[in-house]
This record gives sequence, C-alpha cells and structure tokens, in this order.
Amino acid sequence: MPVKKDYSISKLFCICCLLAFSLFAYGQQQGDSLATRELEGVIVTATRNERTMGLLPMPVSLISKATIKSMGSLRLNDVLAEQTGLIVVPQVNAQGNGIQLQGFNPDYTLILIDGEPIIGRYTGSLELSRIAVGNIKQIEIVKGPSSSLYGSDALAGVINIITERPTRNKLNFYTRYGTNNSLDLNGDVSLTNDKLGVYLFANRYSTDGYDLSPDKFGKTVSPFVNLTLNTKITYKFSPKTDLSVSGRHFKEDQRFNFEVVTNNNPIRTAGKGETEDWNINPVLTHRFSNRLKTVARFYHTQYKTQTNLHLESDGSPYYQDDFRQSFDRPEVNTEYYFNDKNVLTLGAGFIRESVQTSRYGDEAVRLQNTRYSFFQHEWNPTQRLNLIAGGRYDYNTVYGSQFSPKLSTRYEVSKKVALKGSFGVGFKAPDFRQLYFNFTNSAAGGYSVLGTEVAAARLKELEGQGQIQTYLFDPALLGNLQAEKSFSINLGAHAEVLPQLIADVNLFYNSINNLIETQAVAITTSGQSIYSYRNILRAYTQGIETNLTYPLAKYLGLSLGYQLLYAKDKDVVRAVKDGVVYYRDPNTLVTKQLKPGEYFGLYNRSRHQGNIKLFYNNKEKGLEASARVIYRGKFGIGDIRGSIQGEVIPPSDRNSNSILDQYDDFVPGYALVNLSIAKSISRYGLRIQVGVDNLFDYKEPILIPNLPGRIFYTTLNYTLSQKNKTN
Repeated sequence: MPVKKDYSISKLFCICCLLAFSLFAYGQQQGDSLATRELEGVIVTATRNERTMGLLPMPVSLISKATIKSMGSLRLNDVLAEQTGLIVVPQVNAQGNGIQLQGFNPDYTLILIDGEPIIGRYTGSLELSRIAVGNIKQIEIVKGPSSSLYGSDALAGVINIITERPTRNKLNFYTRYGTNNSLDLNGDVSLTNDKLGVYLFANRYSTDGYDLSPDKFGKTVSPFVNLTLNTKITYKFSPKTDLSVSGRHFKEDQRFNFEVVTNNNPIRTAGKGETEDWNINPVLTHRFSNRLKTVARFYHTQYKTQTNLHLESDGSPYYQDDFRQSFDRPEVNTEYYFNDKNVLTLGAGFIRESVQTSRYGDEAVRLQNTRYSFFQHEWNPTQRLNLIAGGRYDYNTVYGSQFSPKLSTRYEVSKKVALKGSFGVGFKAPDFRQLYFNFTNSAAGGYSVLGTEVAAARLKELEGQGQIQTYLFDPALLGNLQAEKSFSINLGAHAEVLPQLIADVNLFYNSINNLIETQAVAITTSGQSIYSYRNILRAYTQGIETNLTYPLAKYLGLSLGYQLLYAKDKDVVRAVKDGVVYYRDPNTLVTKQLKPGEYFGLYNRSRHQGNIKLFYNNKEKGLEASARVIYRGKFGIGDIRGSIQGEVIPPSDRNSNSILDQYDDFVPGYALVNLSIAKSISRYGLRIQVGVDNLFDYKEPILIPNLPGRIFYTTLNYTLSQKNKTN
C-alpha cells in the first residue's frame, strides 16, 4: 500500500495542530481565568484512595460524564478511541475490540468497573462494546505499570469505569437511534433518604450490524441485541460505617450468517451466539477514627459465551464453541493517616479463578488460585514534594510468585509548573488460553493452537497417527511459560505555559522480558499449521505523549493530543545492527542488507497518533457542540490468520524476512471526523442531540473491520431530579 498517502495525511494533521497552537498563543482571554477553569477531578484508581488528579505523581487522565454526553458516545470503545495514547484495535479474527495503551497489546491493560476486574478474555482481549456508557460517572486512566496495586494484567496500565451511585432523587430516560437501525434505550432511577440509597440502571441496545464487503455472503458484524441491568444500594449504619452492594447483568444474543472458506471450498452457515456475564460486589467501609479506615469487599463474577453454527443447506451442525469463566475475590485494605505528611495503605486478598471451554479439547474445569498482599506509603516531606512508594506480592498456584514494586514522585517547581516521575515493575501471568488451548479452526486454510500444558501430548498423538508432515520447532523447547515482566519509566510535567494554556507532557519507556509469543511448531500432512506459545520476545516501547488545553472563548474549549511511539523487538534491533537481517527489493528482486533506520517495529503499532477537539458549552442557552478529529498513523498487519468467515488477511511482510520494515505493505494513516450538537431545555428536563461519526466515511473492510463507516444518530434525553444532596 502506498506510503505516500500516509505522509500526506500526517502533514495535514501537523498543519491542523500548528493552526490550533496559533489559536492557543494568540487567542483573546475572556473573563477571569479561575472562573472559567473547572475544578480538578478526584481519582481513586491511581492510589486506591481518593486523591485530587493534579496532585498525583503518575500519568493519569479522567473522562467526565459531561464529556461522554457531549461526544454522544454509545459504548465504552467509542469513548476510549478518542483519547490520546489509546487505540482501539480489532481482536484476532475480527471478533470484537481491545484497547492498546503505550504500545502494549490489549491483554496488558486491566479494565475495571468500580475497582473490580471485567473477565471474559477468551480470545485474549476484552470486548469493550459490552460496556454501556449511560451509567458511567467518570472513567479513570492510569498509564504505566500498576501491578504494585492490581497484580497481573496491569502491566500497561489500568482503566477504571466509575459508575453512578445514589446521591439524589432522580429519574432519567435516554434513547438514541442511528445508522444500521441501531437503537439504544437507557433508563435509570435514583432514590435516597438519610440512610438508604438505591440506584437502578437498564440499557437495551440492538443493531442490524454492518457489511463492509457486500460482495461476500454475510455481514462484517452480525445483528445482535443486548441488555444491561445494573443496581447499586448504599446504606449508612452510622456516621462511621456504611455498606454498598452493587450488581450487574449483561446478556447479548447474536444472529450469524457466514460463508466459511475451507480449502477453497465456500460453505454457507447460519446460527446464533449468546454472551452473558454478571457480578455482585458488597463493600463494607468502617472508619475507626479520623486516622484509620478499613474497607472489606467481596467480588464474584461469571462470564459465558456460546456459538452454534449449522450448514444452511441441510441444517446439520457445523461448528460449536463455548467458554465459561468465574472469578472470586475477597479483599481487605486499611488506610492509616499518621499525620498530614504520611499515609499508609495495607491490603491483602485471595483470588479463585476457573475456566471451562470446548477450546481446551474437553469440558474439564481449570483452576488458578492467587494469594496477594500489597502496601503503599505516601510521604509529603514539604508542600512541594510528594513521594509514593509501594509494592505487591502475588503467589499463584500455576506460575509461582511475583513481587511488583513502584516509586512515584511529584515536585512542584512553582504554582504553574510541576514535575512528575514514576518507576515501576509490572507483570502478566500466562492466561488459561496460553496454557490449555486445544483448538482447531478449519477456516482460512486451517490451523490449530495448542497451549503449552497440552502441546507435547497432543503433538505426540498426532505423530503417532501419521498426521505430522514436518516440525518447524522442537516441542521440547516450549517448556513452562513464565510470567511476562516489564520495567517502566514515566517522566512528565504539568505546566501553565501561557495564561490558561495547560500542557501535560509524559515521556515513557517500557522494557518487556519473557514476552509470550505465538510459535509455529509443525505442519500437518493436510498442510495445516500448528501453533503454540513460548517465552522468547524481548521488546520495548518508548515515546512521548502530550496534551494541551485552552479556552478559546467563554464557552469554547480546545484541546490537542499527540503520541509518538516506537515499539520494537530488542533482538531484531540487535540483529539489524549486526548486519544479519536482509530484505528482497520487490521491484529488482535483489537481496540487500537492512539498515537500522529501515526497521519499523512491532506489528499493529502506529508511530503517530493524535487528536484535535473543540467543545462548546453554553449552559445559559442550553447549547452544546463538539468537533473532534482523531488521527492514527500507518501501521503493519501481522500474526492474523484470517477473518471469521475464513477470508485470508494479507500480512504486511511482503519481502518475507519475518519483520516489519519500511519496504513492507502498511495500512495507510487515516483521520476520523466526529461532530455533534445538542440543545437542552432545562425547564422541561429535555436534551436533544444529533451527530455524525466518521463524517467522511473512511473504511478499510479487511484490515480494519471495527470501523463501520459513516454513522448518523439522534438522541433524546429526559431527566427529572431534585437538587444535589451532600455525599
């Protein structure tokens, strides 16, 4: 694909940034700066305690409910896709979407709801569209390793979705209708008195899906309907003791029609899929004194999904797949204020996790247990200096023990400039999939994936049946998988560069060892590939992230975000420097030595990513509007075996040297333009919004199946509420 196109878009985006920065520098101030600046939000994810965002020593960001409403977003992936440094990427075989943070794959970011993990990574990533946004109070994003507080899966960072709780008597109804016959219905009610609070939320979402390849049978995303129910009950036993019990239930039904290509033979199938998850989370908080607080919590959640396909010709069964996961976690943590300068947090808990699936070759239940404890000490030796040190010890019955320390500091140079630094170790345990997979997909030419715990026995069985044609890798070298580890540094600054021009800059470096990589092991006599996993890759990601905000006028705010990312395999970097990596020129077919500057990096990572956003909010007239431009630079495609229909996805590596270099094919960079406008009639509690996402209808059907094209929508919101009560 032409690289030239990507450069032209990059130049256009840079020009837009320069024009916007000119507005920053020369815009006229209107009104007192303190009057137009919003109060800083309160973050709980970064330290597990309520802290003002601006005082935290690590890179954090907050997405408020007002921002989500102004964007007109429908699901969680829509919100996250517009944030600096976050990229929503399709999962393998186009089954859903995950989030990429600081160049890490989606399965390295921990996703929480009210501090508790969302489960269901049966293909490696979480499906973010499972999460409705109607009851979200705010979204907190902590970048950098957070295993010192949250353990495994927080190697890249943490995204915590804080949902609404009962704080006043309120009734709210919301509906949105858009392209593809997509209908979203929300309703929530909040009731409170002196001691008891009850909050109920319901969401129903349905769509006809969309088809990016109308010349092929079946849709890119099939029709589905889902329902989300959420409740939260709070009760104050006394001024010192309160209880919160929350629960969530999600269920989705999908209708499938696929033309599966097996050995160049198209087969039409039909069927249905079901996905369901639910959880319950009681939390008891007791304040022994003004200095000592203890929180005891228990979390139980279950997730299950099932797919059944049959041949359209005669109705006979063709494909069946099921997956069940459960997760239990009791935890106690205590916070003690020695004085204004010293705060200590201690915690401990136990995790019991199980998986049962046909993808592991049977329906046996696999178990993992984890015991953990953590500590954190906050020290403020002066008004300008803040230090946070902590660590967590995990012991798992499968992969053994891990200790994850972290140190963060913030120094206020002046009232307008603060410096931040964060150093930490993160880890990610091998998941059930990498240990126990025993799965064969006959589509896309056919392939099998074997977890390391079953690979040796299964390969020996196939060899005994005469089905192994050749080995590509010695199975004896697969060994026991070790936990992946990272060491990370984040250095940044928060500064008021000009009056009201706020700049946040963060430089990051992540070094990852024992990265678990897919390994081609054998070829069968029928020509199908067999894959497994092993610890091999040593990689790093590094770059810089910047965010600028400025109120152009009394009601108009402008923000700019940009991330520069380098993500590379350390061993490939060394081999290129040693002069042992070559490529074949596709035009002359001459083999040449690859130079260090010609190695691009890891697949599916963009060197450049950014956004420009304008938000208008005139509360006096009840008018809101937004214009957002989201840009992603070029990237390469690799390690994708095909779409769910069996359509082969062409890899970027066209010169067959097994790495991504500048002579390979790339998905060109692209920019999405999203617009919205809303009118509120406060007298009647009404709000009407219209908008369009992906204004210029950008599509890349095969390589970016999670972009549905241009989406028009309109929403209607009705709210009846009393004045806010004190929390």
